[in-house]
Amino acid sequence: THVFEWYKSLREGRECVQNELHDRRPQTSVTKPNIDRADALICENRRITIKELGATLSISVGSVEYIVKYHLHYCKMNARWVPHTLTDMNKMVHMQAASHLLQQFEDEGEAFLKSIVTTDQTWVHHFIPESQQSSREWQHTSSPKPKSAAEHWAGKVMATFFWDWQGVIHVDFLTDARTVNAVYHSDLLATDMKENVRSKQKTGGKWVAFLQDNACSHTAKTMETLQKLKWNLLTHLPYSPGHI
Repeated sequence: THVFEWYKSLREGRECVQNELHDRRPQTSVTKPNIDRADALICENRRITIKELGATLSISVGSVEYIVKYHLHYCKMNARWVPHTLTDMNKMVHMQAASHLLQQFEDEGEAFLKSIVTTDQTWVHHFIPESQQSSREWQHTSSPKPKSAAEHWAGKVMATFFWDWQGVIHVDFLTDARTVNAVYHSDLLATDMKENVRSKQKTGGKWVAFLQDNACSHTAKTMETLQKLKWNLLTHLPYSPGHI
């Protein structure tokens, strides 16, 4: 509709393409007090969200976004691990771990890299497609064909991946209200992964070098399982001083 109005106005002789001045409703949200308060809230909690700011200030999300972007000039950045926060002891532990891995590679070459098996977890979101009955719409005979049935977000499930130099060798989805803990991780290594590694060894691999992070679920019980499996556990560099 606006395009037709612009076209008509230009055909009638208008040459200016700028908006004409007209009375606007005074801004009641983007005010100096709200700007100052939003700035104070962000400085107090750098991870606060736009919705949380809007709820605290009792203003709309759009107004908060305008304040944060055009008045305070904030932009969100992902938190990163910074080496300079480590102490001298932390740095020494990092150097020793890295030197040990480098020495193993120099001694064994590509065989060392091909023996490594590592793991990680991630959330997998799943959806439920709409039924044909619920997706029906009223249309005129001249109306365009409706789009395919939409999907509704149903939830998410934790997936644990194991892979080596050739790719993924096992995936486990956490179901039945289980949680990622030492028992779950230990059972997973002793059952499914044990069989996969055994198949890997039959195809030419002589031994396994297992690399896992410093998550809380990788506790003494997991270490005990790895000792029973006779897998070589590689040193993993800690994420922060608290993990050393």
